[in-house]
Amino acid sequence: MGDSTHSVEKGQAIEMAEQFDGQEARVERSAGTINVFYGGRFGNVPGDGHGHVKATGGPFGENIVFWRLPESEGGQIIVSNSFDTMYGNDLRNYLTGY
Repeated sequence: MGDSTHSVEKGQAIEMAEQFDGQEARVERSAGTINVFYGGRFGNVPGDGHGHVKATGGPFGENIVFWRLPESEGGQIIVSNSFDTMYGNDLRNYLTGY
């Protein structure tokens, strides 16, 4: 695991396991978009009740454009508009290690 350098073809997503909002998360980064799947029962896969955050802008996703809470937190969609972003609420506030 020592080398953190990635060779990625244009358009290919980089997927990593991380923590988000204090929970296990699967993070996919590609083409200026970050998708975070977190809080699911079975590894944050479809149908496991995971939450989903989609962010754009910058390498760390400064603009949250979609956010659905995990089922364990009620499952509500709290942001759902790609044109009405949550400026000032970037993912660095929730991802650990940044």
